[in-house]
Amino acid sequence: MKVSILLIGALLLATTGNALAVDVIEKIDVKASPAMTCGAIGDFCGIKNWHPAIASCEITMAGDDQIRTLTTKDGAQFLEKLVAWSGNEADRTYTYSILMSPLAVTGYKSTLSVSGNGDLSVITWTGSFIPKTPDNGVEKTVSNIYQAGLKGLKAKLEGM
Repeated sequence: MKVSILLIGALLLATTGNALAVDVIEKIDVKASPAMTCGAIGDFCGIKNWHPAIASCEITMAGDDQIRTLTTKDGAQFLEKLVAWSGNEADRTYTYSILMSPLAVTGYKSTLSVSGNGDLSVITWTGSFIPKTPDNGVEKTVSNIYQAGLKGLKAKLEGM
């Protein structure tokens, strides 16, 4: 009987663990073609050219993995791994995961994507993660990071 109760408890923990995941989605419309928008986003370290909080970015390689170290203007550091990159017209995205950061999260994975046509793009920044503690405000922090970056991209593109 005790074994059954332990198994049921373990199963409940395993199935409710995913319920703790948080998803953040931010979007912005930009008056620029998708190709121009992708050009402004740049490579994996291009974020330093449009996100107002980023002071520097350095790329290193760990085997075949591309790793970036972001340093914010206040000195915080983020170590991130490029998971996937697609620059073709049908799927302009890049996905990365956080290896180390000051954010109180685990399992962080994020995608920056561009869609649209003609002279209009939609930039979408999504992230999924598990807060290390409930109600720690990290969802709002991540949302603010995304919004600041998207506004930076919009200003860069529409100011060209």
